[in-house]
Amino acid sequence: MSSPADPVKREPSWKRRITTAEINGRRVNEAIERGDGNSGPLVLVCECGHLGCNSMVELEISEYEQVRANFDRFLVIPGHEIEAVDRVVERHSEYLVVIKPDEGARVAAREADERTP
Repeated sequence: MSSPADPVKREPSWKRRITTAEINGRRVNEAIERGDGNSGPLVLVCECGHLGCNSMVELEISEYEQVRANFDRFLVIPGHEIEAVDRVVERHSEYLVVIKPDEGARVAAREADERTP
């Protein structure tokens, strides 16, 4: 259970909302990857924090696995990064990889990551 001292609770509500949207996008992509059943490219959703974003990007499974190398990495379409909550760590022609530099967002991303023990 979270306490008021919890770093997630200390984040402004708009930052929590953006982080939650990004986490939900990642959950969708994790489900797409699990259910794909083939070795070809995946059509994945942008994991940005913009509500209503329905942008898609096609990546090889190995490319998505590189994005998911750590709990705080998210796949976003160029131009969808949000400077207040994201830091771009990789640039590719069709997508960016962003991380969560703020402690509260990092904690939320870690707690929501099914791959983090």
